[in-house]
Amino acid sequence: MILKRKSEPGPLAPKYPGIPVAVDGTTAVVEMETAASEGAGAYPITPSTQMGEGWAAAVAEGRTNVNGRTLLFFEPEGEHAAAAVTAGMSMVGLRAANFSSGQGIAYMHESLYAAVGKRLTYVLNIAARAMTKHALNVHAGHDDYHAIDDTGFFQLFAKDPQEAADLNLIAHRVAELALNPGVLAQDGFLTSHVIESIRLPERELVREFLGDPADLIESPTPAQRWVFGERRRRIPELFDLDYPAMLGVVQNQDAYQQGVAAQRPFYFDHVAEFTDRAIREYAALTGRRYARATGYRLDDAEWVLVGQGSVVANCEAVVDYLWATRGLKVGVLHVTMFRLFPAALLTHLLQGKQGVTVLERVDQPLAVEQPLLREIRAAATMALENGRAPAGRALPYRGLAAWATGEAPDFHSGTFGLGSRDLQPGDIVAAVQNMLEGGAHRRQFYLGIDFVRPQTRLPKLQIWQEQVLDGYPDIAGLSLTAATDVDLVSAGSTSIRIHSVGGWGAITMGKNLALTAADLFGLFIKANPKYGSEKKGQPTTFYATLAKEPIRLNCELKHVNVVLAPDPNVFRHSDPLAGLEREGVFVIQSNADGAELWRSLPSEAQQAIRDRSIRLYTLNAFNIAQDEASEVELRYRMQGAAFMGAFFRVSGLMQREGLDEAKLFAGIQKQLQKKFGKLGTQVVADNVRVIRRGFDEVRAVDLASLELAAAVPHAAPPMPGLLEDGRGQPGIGNQGRFWEQVCFLYKTGSDGIAD
Repeated sequence: MILKRKSEPGPLAPKYPGIPVAVDGTTAVVEMETAASEGAGAYPITPSTQMGEGWAAAVAEGRTNVNGRTLLFFEPEGEHAAAAVTAGMSMVGLRAANFSSGQGIAYMHESLYAAVGKRLTYVLNIAARAMTKHALNVHAGHDDYHAIDDTGFFQLFAKDPQEAADLNLIAHRVAELALNPGVLAQDGFLTSHVIESIRLPERELVREFLGDPADLIESPTPAQRWVFGERRRRIPELFDLDYPAMLGVVQNQDAYQQGVAAQRPFYFDHVAEFTDRAIREYAALTGRRYARATGYRLDDAEWVLVGQGSVVANCEAVVDYLWATRGLKVGVLHVTMFRLFPAALLTHLLQGKQGVTVLERVDQPLAVEQPLLREIRAAATMALENGRAPAGRALPYRGLAAWATGEAPDFHSGTFGLGSRDLQPGDIVAAVQNMLEGGAHRRQFYLGIDFVRPQTRLPKLQIWQEQVLDGYPDIAGLSLTAATDVDLVSAGSTSIRIHSVGGWGAITMGKNLALTAADLFGLFIKANPKYGSEKKGQPTTFYATLAKEPIRLNCELKHVNVVLAPDPNVFRHSDPLAGLEREGVFVIQSNADGAELWRSLPSEAQQAIRDRSIRLYTLNAFNIAQDEASEVELRYRMQGAAFMGAFFRVSGLMQREGLDEAKLFAGIQKQLQKKFGKLGTQVVADNVRVIRRGFDEVRAVDLASLELAAAVPHAAPPMPGLLEDGRGQPGIGNQGRFWEQVCFLYKTGSDGIAD
């Protein structure tokens, strides 16, 4: 889904400034690939499935790329075969792409070595996902990304949808100059499914920057000239029936090593120069400048946070906060390229810093360090060896800095966000404090989880923790406790949280709400869903922020202005009022009148509403959907749409932006036509009516005459009878342990510790 935003080009706008739109990382990649490439082989696997679906949809529509060629798509029986299909397309001279994640990357692993050895040029787009270990998880992790870092693919990592679009084109350019396949990764769900305001590269830019795969170009290296001659096809036709050659032959002891070793000087050693060249060319056309590694506020920094992916933007926001509130000289290092590792750049950027914390969304427990820090330490060792080189002798590692012993920082390793575990700004602050004088100086730690939860009020948990500490006395130090709650939402922005149930249409409603607001008010947006792999029938949450300036924070929103609760049972499993600001707006699904709804709320919720002067509203969206849906199966899904109308009525956004109802509903009609137009005019009309009624029928609850219910003493929840049957035996299936270590914690509103 693409939504254009009003553009305000500056006086010195570049030739291709980009089209202001709001898209997620998946759409950014699909738009670039369908514009630039000719063929794709892919097999669906979450969370990259929608990339392949987007390509397949373009094929079904008969869409052509910027060179006027019809797109090709082949979906084989699995990811291993998909990699072979993509390789075949590349071998016959097509600009080709693949899309995959998680186990799909592991499955195709062996074929990637051969793609490199054959000097193919395709780009593998990864929505990075955690690998199945003790359990299945389909959410963000860098396991798959690092599973293939030995193959010879160059590897880029985008921190947001803007980078996903730009780096995709840069990756194709590098691959076709260096004759080396590449990977472009983004965090699964946390970038691939996050809608954000970006400047989408124009199709004219794609044509000029990448050219036609059939173009004849100057062979850019001596080795390529020796193989292809002074000029070669931009993407060589290696598999050519008119000029056949053997590829992928068998070699024995006498020949194999020579072929492996020769690729380093003749091909791999050119990747850095071609990456830098592609980046310069792209910046000249777009004004958007990248590098294999970039620093944020590094010049004056004494302490540095290093990362890849969506965590980088969070670190930048935290760093600004720490400079402004505490004067801490902290900077951020964004490692855009992991292979070829930018060792020279990093040694210059980190020289003389006091401390460096490397944050990684991966855990390789039997390795001496996590993969990114291992590379950084290796680069640091080389810089120290340069520093020890005798005067007058050439440095052993050309291009790297020469560090004196005192210029080497202390390194710390923080593992976070496995399986999309939320990382809050307070966790990042804790990682910084760990490095400072007076900090704990833990060299390896986890963020966002507890091995031991200090000062717990749950007796069962306290008893269990005492047993754990008795057996493992140092275990508490494996994680850092988050700093106090930090609110980094920009002033004047509107932050929204939606609580619903999978299959009730709230995720679609949230996206439409955010996109409509961005279009009507010219706002920047960042919007993302949170749901488990089970999806339908289970609780879902959606977050969105609307602001006058770009939004960096990418995490679950703990400070919000508006909460919408299409789920009428939300208080049974969540606290929807958590983090809702004073005089904030809370709209909940209910068919009851105000007094009856008030009596149904927990006493803690009533007290919170009174204490914070929260404005309480009700909406009977189920009744609206039942009346208006033309098809029975749409009733649940259209229930969520009514809350979109309620939001615009009660959030205050219309009034602040000076928008009247006519313009609002014209904008809503426009957005729904984009979203549902292909389903027919009836579906669009049904949704518009539901939203209109949500706008008209949301009702404020007059709290003045309503009394607070007596506080109910908290009682420990009893173990369900199905578990407490007296037949429990020691071992992994013990019902009592399962209740006390898992179920009991969730029942009391906590998540589990690491045990």
